[in-house]
Amino acid sequence: MADSSSSTVNTDQTDVGISRPENFPVQVTTIRFTKENYLQWSAAITMGIAGRGRIAYVNGRKVEPVATRDTWFLEDNQLKTWIVNSVSSDIQPLILRKKTVRDMWLILEQMYGQKKRKIRVFVQIVTIVSFSKR
Repeated sequence: MADSSSSTVNTDQTDVGISRPENFPVQVTTIRFTKENYLQWSAAITMGIAGRGRIAYVNGRKVEPVATRDTWFLEDNQLKTWIVNSVSSDIQPLILRKKTVRDMWLILEQMYGQKKRKIRVFVQIVTIVSFSKR
């Protein structure tokens, strides 16, 4: 007679609704950040991180505590992993040694977000000028 295995579902109410870091995937977006797609990538990764209840680490609202920091440290490193796994290999060296995910985010935003904003402003100015000549 062949062995049969059955799976059981844990219905213990203490586990329901608890987000365990070890259950989160290491990839929160399929969009790989290159030097050309910061806006698309930042929108996608922000949604993925926010959807997992961790956006406060990125926007700086959840800062490193002075005392007990075990959970904070684990969650911050989880987010750092998500960011590193979502950027291209030529961008990774810029952020790998940053202390917190907030530090990583600020570097990427400063290097790539500002450039895109300047381009958007320029395009808007050109558009306004072209409409005013009509």
